[in-house]
Amino acid sequence: MGGNTSRTRKITIENDNAANVIKVSDDVVERLKGKQKQVRNQEPEESLSASNNVQILGVPLFLQEPSLTSLQIRQQKLEELKKNDEYWENRIKNLEDCHKKINDIMEEEYKKTLDTKKVPLKDSREISKLLPPCHDVQQEVLACYKENAKNPMKCSNIVQAFQDCVDEKRTDIMAGRC
Repeated sequence: MGGNTSRTRKITIENDNAANVIKVSDDVVERLKGKQKQVRNQEPEESLSASNNVQILGVPLFLQEPSLTSLQIRQQKLEELKKNDEYWENRIKNLEDCHKKINDIMEEEYKKTLDTKKVPLKDSREISKLLPPCHDVQQEVLACYKENAKNPMKCSNIVQAFQDCVDEKRTDIMAGRC
């Protein structure tokens, strides 16, 4: 079938231009257009337009198009990450402030309730009723978080115990056993 074998041509282009623009000579453009004519069966010739772009095999090639370098892309991504980090830091700070306010209000209400009742204390069982539910485990959780500020996952067992205690107290109250 064909005595002629196709030869693949490789072109290596070194870009010394600081603007990352590769300049193509008119001879190369003409050769590529000539090849395009052969491939596309005598399509009309496409020429250089006023905006400095050339179409080679139907794909426009912009000679003076600015391009982003990997450094610019990296800087953009880092800026986006910084903005994202700032957003989440602010959001976490706001949530912590809200939780602190809520806890302060709850503590005040609890103390007001204790002051208005003025129940005489007879034994340790009554004292434990005056403290918030699971107060001792709550103190352990807070102490653990202070000790492991960089590694809060080390406190997961204590937090789970606190959560179990709270769930148990809640079910006791709902069942009317308290």
